[in-house]
Amino acid sequence: MFVICLAELNIAIENKYDYIKAMCRDYITYNKADFCVSASDEEIQAEDKGTGFDRGYLESLAIYRKIAEKILDYNGFLMHGVVLDADGCGIAFLAKSGVGKSTHTNLWKQLLGDKMTVINGDKPLVRIAGDTVFAYGTPWAGKENIHTNTKTILKKICFIERSENNECLEIGKDAVLERLINQIYIPKNGTGLYLTLEYIKLLIEKCDFYLIKCNTEISAAKTAYEVITK
Repeated sequence: MFVICLAELNIAIENKYDYIKAMCRDYITYNKADFCVSASDEEIQAEDKGTGFDRGYLESLAIYRKIAEKILDYNGFLMHGVVLDADGCGIAFLAKSGVGKSTHTNLWKQLLGDKMTVINGDKPLVRIAGDTVFAYGTPWAGKENIHTNTKTILKKICFIERSENNECLEIGKDAVLERLINQIYIPKNGTGLYLTLEYIKLLIEKCDFYLIKCNTEISAAKTAYEVITK
């Protein structure tokens, strides 16, 4: 067992394999745990889905699923997307897998350099405290494994679509629910579903939303940056 600090929560992990402890090394703490998670052999196997991945990696997926379900008790949820901080403004890029979130993020990095930090490149945790939405780095960060053990205030959420021409449009809050639901982990149990939907409603209230239609040229980042940051 070891304890990590994620989203300002101290989480004890009862692990069977060494993989997850090595993966979480930058987040290990010696504080008292707020809660504990573990995965049974059956839960680990259920993550396989025919991929044949190593059981240590599969355990890390099962454990993160448990964390995502438990964090609902702490005004939080798991989002699938990239979160970055640009000059103190937290911005999320959401899209279906393969659309180009990482590519667009790299363009922003070319544009902004040290003014931008990637908080998490795939599966950040989000918590809502009063009027503020915080997004946090985690070691569950996708193939590129880009993450930072810090947080940002999430203010802008952008849905990315591929296009030959670059365009960035602010969109109304009444047009984002379906897009958001597709990018947020929702547990199958009734309580988890209810809590997640309540947090999504709060997220819609507190963030601004944009549709980015873009190609893979640096001008795509310039166009989006100018609109999003006004």
